[in-house]
Amino acid sequence: MVMEERWKEEMPEVDWKKYFKLLPPILIFIVLVFLFIPYHQLLFGSLIIIFFWILYYIWVAVDRARKEKSE
Repeated sequence: MVMEERWKEEMPEVDWKKYFKLLPPILIFIVLVFLFIPYHQLLFGSLIIIFFWILYYIWVAVDRARKEKSE
């Protein structure tokens, strides 16, 4: 029980507004890449998903830093 409570405290909440703002363009880009990129280079298309999460977490971190700075 204690471990679950600590895990919930440390887990950051998902910022759904930012997530859904980034998701449609990334999904469209993923579909286009997988349609037009040659089969032997599909690994590069998979990197788009990693780029999405990196971009999301950077955006959330910057937003949190701004909120803490303004308080």
